[in-house]
Amino acid sequence: MEQSLFRLLCLCAGLLSLFFLAPVDFTIDLPRHIVLLDAVFGLCALALYWQARRGRYLLKSLLFCYLVDLSLCWFGVNGSQGSIPFFYFTGFVYALIFFRGRERWGCLAFALADIALLLGLEYLHPELVLGYPGTTPRLIDALVAIGLNGASCTIMLWSLLSSYDREHRDLKTANADLRRSIAERVEAEQSLRQNRELLHAIIDGTSDSIYAKDAQGRYILVNSAAAQLTGKSVEEILGRDDGFLFPAEEARQLRELDREIMRTGAVCQPEHQLTSGSGQSVVVHATKGPLRDGDGQVVGVFGISRDVTDSRRVEEEIRLLNAELDLRVTERTLRLEAAIKEQESFCYSVSHDLRAPLRHINSYSAILMEECAEQLPAQGLDYLERIRSSSRSMGQLIDDLLELSKIGRSQMLPSSVDLSEMSWKICRRLQNVEPERQVEFQVASNLVVHGDRVLLHRALVNLLDNAWKYTKTRGAARIEVGREGEGDQAVFFVRDNGVGFDMAYRDKLFGAFQRLHGPEYEGTGIGLATVKRIVKRHGGRVWAEGALDEGATIYFTLPGASSRMTPGALVGLPGSPRIELQASR
Repeated sequence: MEQSLFRLLCLCAGLLSLFFLAPVDFTIDLPRHIVLLDAVFGLCALALYWQARRGRYLLKSLLFCYLVDLSLCWFGVNGSQGSIPFFYFTGFVYALIFFRGRERWGCLAFALADIALLLGLEYLHPELVLGYPGTTPRLIDALVAIGLNGASCTIMLWSLLSSYDREHRDLKTANADLRRSIAERVEAEQSLRQNRELLHAIIDGTSDSIYAKDAQGRYILVNSAAAQLTGKSVEEILGRDDGFLFPAEEARQLRELDREIMRTGAVCQPEHQLTSGSGQSVVVHATKGPLRDGDGQVVGVFGISRDVTDSRRVEEEIRLLNAELDLRVTERTLRLEAAIKEQESFCYSVSHDLRAPLRHINSYSAILMEECAEQLPAQGLDYLERIRSSSRSMGQLIDDLLELSKIGRSQMLPSSVDLSEMSWKICRRLQNVEPERQVEFQVASNLVVHGDRVLLHRALVNLLDNAWKYTKTRGAARIEVGREGEGDQAVFFVRDNGVGFDMAYRDKLFGAFQRLHGPEYEGTGIGLATVKRIVKRHGGRVWAEGALDEGATIYFTLPGASSRMTPGALVGLPGSPRIELQASR
């Protein structure tokens, strides 16, 4: 601390004397020798700073230069009535900080003797004292003296207190570290003792056989499980070899394996068929490795063995059951394939059988409408129109059922599919069908996925048809196709501002024949069930959110969605409606 503080004081004293104190004294018209003394003191202070930078700390030299400068300037700046006495306080503080023992009191005595001598000379020869040229220079000199003196003392006291605080913190930290080290050592010793006791308890309490042998094959560690396996006590086994515990051939195989482990130093996991103490044959799965001393030399073998006789018997039973199960699965697969083919034949047969009477109903009802319309009353015509409408609905239902059944059987041909382009074409088709409707389409650009183009087109057709259907009562309808998120986390959606639905019935929304709206909205209840099956075949999921009279949003995920996004462009359709292609959110 004293070294850094000494360098700081030397540097500050030199710079302030040369560039502040001397110019101020010159400005207030003090005697020129005072200005020269201040400059010489500044140079001496800088020289001492340079020596300190080189490792030589001349503490007494700085105090001597300081006192000499004060003594020579005493009579030139009004003596005891001027500013010089203020600087002695700095010298006293300097002596108290930088010196110890006798040196400290000697320096203080020297400084006191110097000021006493100057006071005595001033008392005996007052004519030697030169006064200030005026009141203003005196005031300026006093302010400068007080400021410099206060700054110097502040620097030294601040450095001293900072050093004290730092040493105090270091001491507290050292004491805390020492207490912590002692506590950790005590805790480590207790933990070591507990671990030793715990290790013995675990070794003796485990159901696996744990043992260790020396280089001659004699047992030096055996737990209770190993003793129970061999039918001997721990005391009987210690110091004996495998020839004492097992038949000759089994003992020979064990000794050969132990010698190989000690030679190679490798850990192995063999299985042995041994004769237990009760005379039964058991299968033992062991983990064996070399036992090393503190120098790393192999001095024996350790082992952990487990009786796996029951496990091997169960594994054999499981293998036989698996073989039987594979046979049953093969048989059931064949039956399932036959049932699927039979179902396909049935679907086509039912479709053909149902379509024939429907065609007859439609044909004869059309003939009635054309040839007998004038002979039928208004109510009869209404009934006839209802028959035709119902037959058309039933025909559509048959088509939807066949389409739904095909989705699960059709072969998928994955490729890169641009849902944006596909949605745009469907929207154009819808608008061309009913050009009088005012609908705003918003289709995000670059909705690229990896999937079956035909199935995904069918899903989008159903979703957009639904949105088109349920927004027909809106004067300013809006249908949006977009995406939320990026990459594998991307979620696609089709949103509309139509009639919406009650969220309490959202679980029924994707079931076949489940309709949440009345006959004023045509449909068979198959569309969203088809969408769900298509999305599931692509490994995704589908769900819906909405509210009554506030629109609905159908969300779905498709693995392999591209994260490529580019700003979209506005593409207008003929007439007032428009399709907007924009970047996905």
